[in-house]
Amino acid sequence: MLTVGSEVLGDNSLVVFKYFTFQSNLFMGIVALIYAIFQFLIIKRKIEKIPHVLNVFLHVGVTAVALTFVIVILFLAPGYGFDLMYQQANLYFHALVPIAAMINYMFFMKEAKIRFIQTIFAIIPSFLYGVVYFIVVASNNAYGNIDIDFYMFGKDGPLIGAFNFLLVMLIAYIFGLILYFINHLLFKKRK
Repeated sequence: MLTVGSEVLGDNSLVVFKYFTFQSNLFMGIVALIYAIFQFLIIKRKIEKIPHVLNVFLHVGVTAVALTFVIVILFLAPGYGFDLMYQQANLYFHALVPIAAMINYMFFMKEAKIRFIQTIFAIIPSFLYGVVYFIVVASNNAYGNIDIDFYMFGKDGPLIGAFNFLLVMLIAYIFGLILYFINHLLFKKRK
């Protein structure tokens, strides 16, 4: 995405940092790299287990890329076109990475145990991003201006934009719960 770009929601250069897709995938990549380092240290017997806080970050990262996956399917692809949302770098960021992360977390991460109350942390990335996004849109009175309101969440005005923001938070939390419950149901005999 930094080098190739695409026609829609895929600028090349550092402009890509304005997209939740890029931010969530970058966050997930960093968490996955740190997780891999800790798993390597376990294999080498340098440590005994993954720090609990890293499991929380993993859950947050997977939820963030899952949210990207869902937002593209429900909101962006119908408006911009499925073909544009899944070409070049967008294919990886909108589909392949989120699907791989969700499958890995739900079915293979038996040690990624978090407490139920910690599932609320799953909304932090989308909450922070949404607050900044709507401050920028509102401060420029740019509801529906594709250059600033590029997700078009405020195209029907600030009230609908606020509703869309709350809807995104709800979707993020629901996905966080789904990931949590499937993982916990499959690996309930963990200690």
